[in-house]
Amino acid sequence: MPFQYSWTPVFPRRFAAGLCFLLLTLPAALPAAEVDSFTHRHALADAGPFLNQVVNVWMEEAVVEANRPPLLPALQTKTDGCDRGRLMKALEDRLAGYLVGQLEDFAENSTAIETIRTPLERSIYRDFDFTESPTVALTRRLGVLLRIGDVYLGSDKLGHFFTEGRTYLDHYADGGERSVLRYGDLTEHTYYGGITTGIYSYADLAANLNGLRFWNAIFAEHPDPLHPERQVRPYMRCEQGRWHRVRAFDWNDYVDPAWDEALNCNAYSDPMLLRKATRRIAEATGGGTCPLVSVPLAPLERKYGDLLDNVFNRKGPQVLESFATQFGRYWDEILNGLSGEVGN
Repeated sequence: MPFQYSWTPVFPRRFAAGLCFLLLTLPAALPAAEVDSFTHRHALADAGPFLNQVVNVWMEEAVVEANRPPLLPALQTKTDGCDRGRLMKALEDRLAGYLVGQLEDFAENSTAIETIRTPLERSIYRDFDFTESPTVALTRRLGVLLRIGDVYLGSDKLGHFFTEGRTYLDHYADGGERSVLRYGDLTEHTYYGGITTGIYSYADLAANLNGLRFWNAIFAEHPDPLHPERQVRPYMRCEQGRWHRVRAFDWNDYVDPAWDEALNCNAYSDPMLLRKATRRIAEATGGGTCPLVSVPLAPLERKYGDLLDNVFNRKGPQVLESFATQFGRYWDEILNGLSGEVGN
């Protein structure tokens, strides 16, 4: 079921709660980058083939490391030589990241791909002040815009794909896709979005969910969250006591128009931010709005099925429901779940 939005004018309390939350979660909140998908948007060369090479090299390096005997024989946990924990740790070290995703940082600083870099003071977020968007105002950090295939996306989506996608895998293993969607919604309301930046990004959630699909396919232990009826082809296989990468990574297996914030519109934590962003988007595009163009929904519906409304905003720019309302809904779900367990 898609999430509904409402607003009550309680700005002072919202800001106070947001500031407290920001201080408590500062390490996670500070690197949260937004991207301007509208300003100076122009034709870019496809970065996909080059970024495919980078990811495949890093995955191969992880395999080599995981196959290397440990320094202390006592640390060898698998008699067959194939230690899943070591391989996952080697992959996480190269692909995921605590503050900023490894590939996200690489793309923002690489001269090998074409990007669009917009400073905050020229972006659609230039009017956001500290009381409305504390981390954007404090860090002044925006990601770059790049193209993979036919899709424009922010470099932050690369970080979401690998880092949040890895976190999603734990939630997926424990509670299935609904647990994943609840967790993602909570993060976008809090330290990745509504409370810290004032922006709830559906495109972030699309990248997260596809990142789960990637990490799930490392060993193919669980059904694909989007197509459980299909057999998942693993990236890694243990053969004769050694890990082997048995298929190549390709961004085109995951990226789609839902990753583009100019097509998959954001929600904002209050009406003022929505008005500010809408005005600057019109200036940047010569009178345009979000979405810049109409997105054919049939391919997205085939891919995401019943989950589409959780990662794609069909309604256009809007005001986000309050965090208190959202948290209250989840609290009710928890209580209902507990009462059901007691009743059984």
